[in-house]
Amino acid sequence: MRPPPRSLEEMLYRMLMDSPSFHRFVRRIHAKINRIPLHENGPHTTINVDEYNPSIKHKTNSFFLIWKDEFKNTFGIGKRK
Repeated sequence: MRPPPRSLEEMLYRMLMDSPSFHRFVRRIHAKINRIPLHENGPHTTINVDEYNPSIKHKTNSFFLIWKDEFKNTFGIGKRK
């Protein structure tokens, strides 16, 4: 059993992490962004990883998106906080 939360923030975090609807939401967004087919099986939404094979175009696009983001973060280009 977990010890009681030390703060309100920790309590809210635990509630979010224990929520099945939050994880369903995250799975849907992840599948939509990565163009992974979602399989609706009753109350649970699952992604069959064995059926997903990213194309060369998808891999290249993902690489350049991550590279561009890292480049901007490294040199401070883009939005200033």
